[in-house]
Amino acid sequence: MKIKITAWLLALGLAVPWGAQAEADFPNRPLKLLVGFAAGGITDTTARQVAEEMGQVLGQPVVVDNRTGAGGNIATAELARAQPDGYTLMLASPGQLVVNPLTQKSPGFDPNTKFTLLSLVNESPFVFVVPAKSRFKSVAELVAWGKANDGGLSFASPGMGTTMHIAGEMLSAFAGVRAVHVPYRGGAQSTNDLVAGRVDFMIDSLGAVASQVQAGQLKVLAVAGPERLAQFPGVPALAETYPDFIASSWLGVVGPPGMPPAVAEVLVRAVAQAARSPRYVETLEKRGSRIAVTGPQPFAAHLEKERSRVQRTVVKAGLKLD
Repeated sequence: MKIKITAWLLALGLAVPWGAQAEADFPNRPLKLLVGFAAGGITDTTARQVAEEMGQVLGQPVVVDNRTGAGGNIATAELARAQPDGYTLMLASPGQLVVNPLTQKSPGFDPNTKFTLLSLVNESPFVFVVPAKSRFKSVAELVAWGKANDGGLSFASPGMGTTMHIAGEMLSAFAGVRAVHVPYRGGAQSTNDLVAGRVDFMIDSLGAVASQVQAGQLKVLAVAGPERLAQFPGVPALAETYPDFIASSWLGVVGPPGMPPAVAEVLVRAVAQAARSPRYVETLEKRGSRIAVTGPQPFAAHLEKERSRVQRTVVKAGLKLD
């Protein structure tokens, strides 16, 4: 997997600049994979699986580094400042690359930063979940109660500006009901409090809550994708009641701006192999997620589509996330 060109150049009597020599030996030390959310959540667990598989491909350890807070902005800002040598990467979420730059005045980094896109690694549909003992049997019941008890509803998310936060705010905008946002520092914490009944609902990826749903701790009231899921054929899609209500999640590996193409190419191949490994694919399937290995150009096209959707459905709805 390492690029071995230095010896060839020297054999031809050609000088090898220091930077090119460093690229030729890449990677020759451990890599760091930033995660903007707390340990135990879906982003963290995915990162650890991808990191392990990448490490085997690259022949160097890939160490997960959790930099939590500000809806992932702290990790994103660190990546924006990192040396573009390929040794610092990030497992990015929609909130970090799409929502926060569009909806926050000061995310902590230049919202126009051109990160080096490597590849998506998965996609996951969103579901509307409530505690198993919730009084609500449908989204319609929940909305009706919320309208009769203004401000009485609450919803959880892994942090300000995350896709889960946006999804909850979208319900308020589409259904005309006010729900109080309760942000946490990671998915594990928000899910645990939902199970305990400390908040009323959450709209999150099926992969993030699958184990709690299977254990009977949470129940799915609706699907937040454009259509019903095969896993829950009797559960309606929110779009059936609120047209254009679509929320889903994805994760992708990105690097700092200006990464050398030769280094980026090594990492693109490593991410692709990691995301296609049998162990990783098996884990995705158990969570209800799906593989989404794309490469840089399809990743970029996907981001543009996501930005357009958020601009249209969130920013124009007048939601303020600062």
